[in-house]
Amino acid sequence: MNNKTYYHLIIDKSGSMSSCVNETISGYNEQIQMIRDLQRLNPDQEILVSLTAFNHFVSHVTTCCKPQDAELLTLETYQPDGSTALLDAIGESVMSLKSRASNEFNNDQATAVVVIITDGYENASRFFSVNNVRNLIRELEATGKWTFSFLGADMAALEQAQNLNIQKANAASYSKADSNRVFEAMANSMDSYIMEKKAGRMKKSFLDKKDVDSEDLF
Repeated sequence: MNNKTYYHLIIDKSGSMSSCVNETISGYNEQIQMIRDLQRLNPDQEILVSLTAFNHFVSHVTTCCKPQDAELLTLETYQPDGSTALLDAIGESVMSLKSRASNEFNNDQATAVVVIITDGYENASRFFSVNNVRNLIRELEATGKWTFSFLGADMAALEQAQNLNIQKANAASYSKADSNRVFEAMANSMDSYIMEKKAGRMKKSFLDKKDVDSEDLF
């Protein structure tokens, strides 16, 4: 039975994110609390949380932790600066998870949800190209076990998502002032995803926008 979900957040911490530090920290922490509640209410499902933060370097802050063991962000652990190695962050994160859980994915024992949050455009990656990442996302989504979402703060998210082979339904733009609500919407999307999975259905789209005012947020 496929009852394990790897939930991997890839969050920008380049210098331009300095304008929404508190919103990002509180939004992430509230989402982790919601996922802890979701795990507690659904003990038959196993949720493993990972966090990758990136500027011109990629930092794997939390790797495949149970929600109750995931560390919360603080002003000490989330300090935006530097440039944007977006492609390296995606490539490293995905390749690591693919390697770690390949048998589970191949045997229909687990799925992966990858959510990318950024406010800037690639300008610092050294190891992964656009084509590398595009092909990787296409390959993994074709298995039906992976879903990728792209949330762009104050940027043309749909265009960037399309450039990375991420479905339009899983891409959204938002204002940095709404960062808390974005994380809340993501937690609600995770709730919906787990409920569908319990019912034996796999959602190809992750973002659940039905309860969100599209003009105000997405």
